[in-house]
Amino acid sequence: MAINKKFREDFLKVAVNFEKSELTTFGPGKGSISARDLGSGQILITPSGLGFSQLLPDDLIVLGLDGKKISGDLKPSLDSVFHLAVYRARTDVGGIIHTHSPYATSYACSGKPILPMIMGMVIMVGGQADVAPFAFPGTKELGENIVRALGKKNATIMEQHGVLAVGKTLSRALSVASTLENTAQIQFLCESRGELRPLDEKTVLDGIEFEKGYGQGKNK
Repeated sequence: MAINKKFREDFLKVAVNFEKSELTTFGPGKGSISARDLGSGQILITPSGLGFSQLLPDDLIVLGLDGKKISGDLKPSLDSVFHLAVYRARTDVGGIIHTHSPYATSYACSGKPILPMIMGMVIMVGGQADVAPFAFPGTKELGENIVRALGKKNATIMEQHGVLAVGKTLSRALSVASTLENTAQIQFLCESRGELRPLDEKTVLDGIEFEKGYGQGKNK
C-alpha cells in the first residue's frame, strides 16, 4: 500500500509551519521531520539538505522500518537512522521532529536535562527531558542512545546536537518541540536569577495521570 497524496500534503503543511517557527533556522541543517503512515506502516521523511517550503509531495522519501528506500529520488535525511530506531522502539509514535532550537539545544550542549518547570512540560513531554549521550550523526549508536534516553517520554535532548520530539501525530510532535523550547527558556531565565524550582516528583506523577484526560484526545 502506497502512502497517499493527502498524507504527504499534510506532512508538508507541518514541515512548513516548523520552518517558519522559532524552532529552526533557514537553509540546510535546520533539522528533520518524519511520520509513520498507519495504513502501510511506512515512514515518510524529509530529504537531506533542502528547505521544507520548496518541497513537493513527491520529493519526500518513503522508507521501510528496516531503512530500505521504498520510493523517492532524493537522498533521505542522515537523521533517518535515529528516526527509524525510535519508530521500531515506540509503536505509539506517529511523528518525529528533530530541531536545533536554541534554548533547548543550549542545554543539550551543556549536558543538562530540561526540567519540568511548568505543567505544560509534564503534559506534553511526560516529565523532564533527559540527555542522550553524544554519538556521531548517522550512526547506530546515536539511535540507541536516543531510544534509551527517550524511554516512554515524548522528548529528549541530544548531547552536542539538538532536540528530538515525538507524538502520536506529526502535529503533536511539533507541539511537543515548541513546549520543550518554551520550558528551556523559562528554565534559563530562572537559573539566571538563581531561583530554579521545578515541579516536585509527586506533582509530575499527578500531572502525567491528569494528561490522560486532558484535551480532546484525538491527537494523543
